[in-house]
Amino acid sequence: MATLVIGASGLVGYEFYRQNRGKKDWFFTYRSKKVDGFFQLDATDAQAVEALFSSIKPDVVILPAAFANVNVCETERQRAYDNNVGVLRNVLAAMKGRGVLVFFSTDYLFDGKRGPYDEDAKPNPLNYYGKLKLQCEEEIKKSGIEYLIIRTTGVFGWELQRKNFFYRVMDTLSAGKTLEVPSDQFDNVTYVKDLVSATTQLLEMGKRGVWNVAGPEIFSKEQVARIYASFLGLDSRLIVGKPTSQLPPSAPRPLKSGFRIDKLRKAGISMRGVKEALEDMKKRKEEDDKYDSG
Repeated sequence: MATLVIGASGLVGYEFYRQNRGKKDWFFTYRSKKVDGFFQLDATDAQAVEALFSSIKPDVVILPAAFANVNVCETERQRAYDNNVGVLRNVLAAMKGRGVLVFFSTDYLFDGKRGPYDEDAKPNPLNYYGKLKLQCEEEIKKSGIEYLIIRTTGVFGWELQRKNFFYRVMDTLSAGKTLEVPSDQFDNVTYVKDLVSATTQLLEMGKRGVWNVAGPEIFSKEQVARIYASFLGLDSRLIVGKPTSQLPPSAPRPLKSGFRIDKLRKAGISMRGVKEALEDMKKRKEEDDKYDSG
């Protein structure tokens, strides 16, 4: 079975490469951050998507690619729409009703009033990014395609593009700068290696539908920042936790959010807590540093 990962230069996409490198039936794309051996693809270009699918004929399409800058999505709505809903529509059109689509979603589907949420909770997104992800989920469900929607949050790990919260903590504190973070925003902390492994297991088990795949612990952003600082040996006194209402204006976020993972556990799949995951990151550092340095 041919498997295509769209957006494989990002945090989640590249982890699929790490765990499947050398397999001849796996294919990977990047948009602008070139990676040797990957196909270049701008997934907002419907003709380019169609051409690649015609060449590869994937049986499984994994779509971690998204425009996920929540604040920019709020202000640049056409760009956000094109790079989320637009990309999904291009992929669905190119699949022509065949194969399995794996789509990654978010806890920003919810308003954060009654979290953590199970798979049957009713969405009520507060920001435009969350609304786009909800629209994507709805269009997938109506498409008739086989699908696996993976809802996750707080994903961290070594990353080429240094975008996840782990790098924000590391880079800010390493520079000796103060880091202001929300003390009242709670969600899961999810190790990317476990996220991808769990997704692969669900695929291999033939699971379909909506699945929460997230770390087993829920922390505030301030608590997570302090855990990362301790792991990195950096000065946690530079971390300043504040209520969201006292931080600079931004797109609205859910406060008490995150996911329940009872369904995942019943399927026999486990996720590591943040401290155990950080220990595993030490073992991968040499390989990932080499990748980070190009």
